[in-house]
Amino acid sequence: MLICFLKNMELCQELNPSFLNMTNLIAGNKKKIAIDSASETQRRGERLLFFPCLLSTDRPDEMTSEVYQFGWCLQCTKEHDFFPPRYFHVLSLHFAFKFSLSKGNKELAEKLSRKCKFWRNGLHWFDGYGVKVLVEIVDESQCVLVMMSCEKGYSHNMVSLRRKVIREVMSVYKNSCPGLKVQELVIDPEELAYPVNTPRERTVYDVYDLLLAIKEGRPFLVTDNGHKELKKILPHESLSDINLSLLGGPDEEVNDVQNPKPGTV
Repeated sequence: MLICFLKNMELCQELNPSFLNMTNLIAGNKKKIAIDSASETQRRGERLLFFPCLLSTDRPDEMTSEVYQFGWCLQCTKEHDFFPPRYFHVLSLHFAFKFSLSKGNKELAEKLSRKCKFWRNGLHWFDGYGVKVLVEIVDESQCVLVMMSCEKGYSHNMVSLRRKVIREVMSVYKNSCPGLKVQELVIDPEELAYPVNTPRERTVYDVYDLLLAIKEGRPFLVTDNGHKELKKILPHESLSDINLSLLGGPDEEVNDVQNPKPGTV
């Protein structure tokens, strides 16, 4: 009963013990310890509960060497607004739930259930289909950052997975802190050097401005700082499908972008 209560309150998620073998959640000889721990846990009939609020480690040093090809962020627009700790806790639980092959949507679980790293304000994984994904809370908790890269020839997989990741980020935002005023932005591909601690200081483009330019058939996006060809901002996909990959799902239409509601998708 207690476990059901904790899960219903989205304080933790029950996972398959074998999940430990794919994470950095166990120190030391991780693979051996994780396998032994999972086997022992299953033998004793114990259950593995994941509490994101207990994570206290900083970003792994090796993360700073990662190179990305796409960057998207959900940025608070008011100076004193920020994403509460619970937002990332719940988001982590949603992703962890889908990491587990024995839980959730099987197709998505199989894509997500690969080697992954967790730290106190971020997570990173490789999906086994040529795509790396990073989700991190940055800019003093005012921004949710999503960055992705893919192996040569796997850009379609990256676009497909991006749609699911952005959908999850927006779903948790709408359910856990809908009062925040936010803006969806795409980071210029030439300014994706990681870490990206303050995305708003990079060259960024409003998602709705991009969608409106596409709807009007304009090959260039014009901003206060100049202009740039749309294909150079979003080089990995068909512009006809951009409303799906940037809005996180098929339930939004490009026809709706002329008068978008603040803080909504």
